[in-house]
Amino acid sequence: SKVIETGCIDCHKDIGSERQRKVGLHGIAFGNKPCAKCHIEHLGESVSLIRWPGTDPKRFDHTQTGWPLRGAHAATKCGECHDQRNTRGAPTYLGAERRCVSCHEDPHEKRFGERCNDCHNESTFKQTELKGFDHALSRYPLDGAHTRVECASCHGNPAKYKDLAFSDCSSCHKDPHAGEYKPACKTCHQTESWQSSVMPRRAHPGLSLAAGHQNTPCRSCHDKGLMAAPSAGATCVGCHKPVHEAPFGERCEQCHESVRWTGLAPSIGREVHGRTAFPLRGEHARTDCASCHRAELPRAARYRSLDHDKCADCHVDAHKGTLVEHGDCGGCHDPLGFAPSLVKPALHKSFGFALEGGHSAAACSACHKHPTSRRTDWHNTSEACQDCHTNPHGEQFAKEMLDGGCAHCHSAEGWGLPTIDHSTWPLTGSHANAACSGCHKPSEQDRRAGHGASYRGVPRDCDGCHDDVHAGQFRSSAPARACEFCHQPDQFALPVFDHSTLTGYVLEGKHATTECASCHGKVHLRNGDQATRYRLGYNQCADCHADPHTVPQAPQ
Repeated sequence: SKVIETGCIDCHKDIGSERQRKVGLHGIAFGNKPCAKCHIEHLGESVSLIRWPGTDPKRFDHTQTGWPLRGAHAATKCGECHDQRNTRGAPTYLGAERRCVSCHEDPHEKRFGERCNDCHNESTFKQTELKGFDHALSRYPLDGAHTRVECASCHGNPAKYKDLAFSDCSSCHKDPHAGEYKPACKTCHQTESWQSSVMPRRAHPGLSLAAGHQNTPCRSCHDKGLMAAPSAGATCVGCHKPVHEAPFGERCEQCHESVRWTGLAPSIGREVHGRTAFPLRGEHARTDCASCHRAELPRAARYRSLDHDKCADCHVDAHKGTLVEHGDCGGCHDPLGFAPSLVKPALHKSFGFALEGGHSAAACSACHKHPTSRRTDWHNTSEACQDCHTNPHGEQFAKEMLDGGCAHCHSAEGWGLPTIDHSTWPLTGSHANAACSGCHKPSEQDRRAGHGASYRGVPRDCDGCHDDVHAGQFRSSAPARACEFCHQPDQFALPVFDHSTLTGYVLEGKHATTECASCHGKVHLRNGDQATRYRLGYNQCADCHADPHTVPQAPQ
């Protein structure tokens, strides 16, 4: 019977796929031939479906698969490549891939793609053909003169492609500078040509080649050769004559950045101004440079010959020459600020008026007032107290005012600290610590007159200042007693009261230990106050005690 072709393909779908795609043995060598041409019907398990030439797979012509075995592949055993199984789990020669990476590990980690045969052949993997190799795909792209260098110059012979050092130029090239220059080679050189160096700004060792030096021929300085240091040295003064009289040193580049001779930044000028004859202090350090170094002045007069000995060389005299007899402004002002002035008590004394006590803390404008305007009048020559201070005493002390004025009683240390001779009524005890206003209080007449308290005619008796806490007991009954009979200025309360001497009534027996209040009780006065009754008006026992011997009378 006739073999139906589709029946074979229904089972052997992998072979059918190769024939349809025209790949492999069945797609190339037998694509148009029926299966029965080569294969007989199934005759049992002992009959193989595969017919090898001479019954030996090694005799199989692999070219028929479209993949000729050449080089090392020709000596490879079949099973090393054909170890696949089909969808039914049976061993098969079908499905083997032709990509190198399907069998071989990629040592380049996919950097060069999967076209291994662009560089390698099938005979020996290490034998490479790199004429068409794109070095840009590597970790070291070639540019400039590197593109014209033979591969063996870097990779050696035999070639070595792994573990090559290329992190910097010295990995391949010898340093002609013997480590003298620290910047990387590419700072000055480029790969196009080692000789055509380009020295960038600030890269030149020891001296910047910016601005003016940039246009100076190398040999103008390197008189012993480009690799040798200049005979003149590396400092500016080796070639240029110093022009400064101030001790600025030899490091001109500290100020003249980028070899810019004029028009320096203000910050540089302020930084080195302290080395000149006029250090900048206080407000001067914040003043615009052009305020002193004015553009309208000739260059010599603008800087080196600028007048600065006196403040008036730059500043307008705010006092219009009225204080020239006291010297330059520095006696009263300093650069920290024109105001406030620095006139201290010691200096003010030289003006004829010493600042003492409260005067040393007074604002200048408090005394130096202009009579007709708000301006300060520094020519105020008033020295008498009453020229500045109001007399609160009226005409009470007209005599004393003629004899030294206010200083007769007061001093500049403080108005509330008078130096009064109180000997006509000595201040003793608590009186010595009492405030003057405690006794010398303004009367109604004083208030109407518009001046302070009257100091003359003040009562000198105790009751002239102090209230009578005894409600007049010792004034209205005999014998009359003044306050000082019992009290002293040291303290009002009596530390010890001698009852026998002061009252004539001796305290004996139980009376000596009896509380004072038992006999001298409180009484209410008509005005609502209370007072202790000291004058009792009786001395007999019966005046205080009931007679215990009296026989009570029977009620009527």
